[in-house]
Amino acid sequence: MRSPRARIAAVAFVVVAAGIVAARARRPPLVRCSAECAAPAADRAACAIPPEPRPPPKRVWRQSTRYPIVTGDPKEAFWQMHENAPLVDPDDEPRPTTILLHGMCADSDWTCDWLQYFDLAPQWMLCPRAPARCDAGYRWSSAPDTLRAIQATIASAKSRHGDRLRDDDLVLAGMSQGAYAIASLLRWLAKQPASPLHLRGVVMQGAEVRVDPADALKLGVRVALTAGDRDGAAPAMRAEAERLRRAGVDARWESMGRDEGHFSSVSTGKTMAILVDWARAR
Repeated sequence: MRSPRARIAAVAFVVVAAGIVAARARRPPLVRCSAECAAPAADRAACAIPPEPRPPPKRVWRQSTRYPIVTGDPKEAFWQMHENAPLVDPDDEPRPTTILLHGMCADSDWTCDWLQYFDLAPQWMLCPRAPARCDAGYRWSSAPDTLRAIQATIASAKSRHGDRLRDDDLVLAGMSQGAYAIASLLRWLAKQPASPLHLRGVVMQGAEVRVDPADALKLGVRVALTAGDRDGAAPAMRAEAERLRRAGVDARWESMGRDEGHFSSVSTGKTMAILVDWARAR
């Protein structure tokens, strides 16, 4: 005959075993997870083997790539753009787009690589060549021509990347004459019944630009102005940012540095990168 202690131990074992069996019976059936798992959503929540977590994107260096832009007009055979893909890997998400407009009698070949050295949210950087020739390069002309170059650039990039390239939250950034081209384009867009560009913000560098507050408010754009302290345009740009703020526009002035002039050094790209992201932020 078992001792009282043995009988108690046996009863305890049976109770514990019964509890384990009951708990297992209450569990939903296990489904093995994989990238091709075709189980219903309710079952996937009970997967025994969860999908492997994706590694966070790593910042990478990507040299810009030159592409011709075909407009169908033989006189515009010189149209081209440079394109820089988002500077992260892996990168299969839709990303917003920034359009960078070069200065007078310059070209698109360096503009897209300028911001590689500095922190910048993942985005496509597209750099069109201005649509008019000048002695040593290319220049911006009328607002409709600037718009057409921008639209052709976006269409060219979307033909390669499809929905990975978003054009619903655009930022335009212009240097010197490129800044004047943006200011002129804002005036023209504000006169249209509906803007053909989905603008979120603009960044203008090294130009004594004027922006009508009513135009900025109608278009719903943020306005960032910047220049080196030794750039002759700096005082007027600083005052313009303040004027826009007083009128209710979300505007900002940022110096590129006290020792920087109109032809800025590579290091001033840090300021431009900050302002591009600020112009898009909500």
